[in-house]
Amino acid sequence: MASRVLAYQALSPDASKNQIIAIAEEAVNLALGILPSGTPSTVPLPISLPPIDDNNPKCVKGDLSKHILVRNMFDKDEETEENWAEEIKAEFEVESSKYGTIQNVIVVSNEVGGKIYAKFDSIEGAASCAENLAGRWFDKRQLQVEFVDEIPSR
Repeated sequence: MASRVLAYQALSPDASKNQIIAIAEEAVNLALGILPSGTPSTVPLPISLPPIDDNNPKCVKGDLSKHILVRNMFDKDEETEENWAEEIKAEFEVESSKYGTIQNVIVVSNEVGGKIYAKFDSIEGAASCAENLAGRWFDKRQLQVEFVDEIPSR
């Protein structure tokens, strides 16, 4: 989440070149696992953050959690194979397990919206998966991802 804030600060309309450099350095250090130094930066941060575009499919909505909802994974009216829901679930599990350990996946095959819920064993796994899937194209549909409080019971 810190990296997202740093990115938004770097995109701020009032960020100077030195501010962007300082923010980028901090982001790289965080990505490498290097904790911020105890010495405060002499470069002030930009005053404002750009607005978050809720309509941008590359933005993950909701508050961080172990649970995600992925929309537009399929169109139930176009699926013709007998076990299509199980096949999509298996494909989703293979792709999503690259980002963390999955505890449960639910394909909502009887509703519109192509919804798949996933529960990860950690917030980090869910966040990594969410950020990597958000905005990605899958079978001519752009995925939308959001964090949810829990997944439905089936």
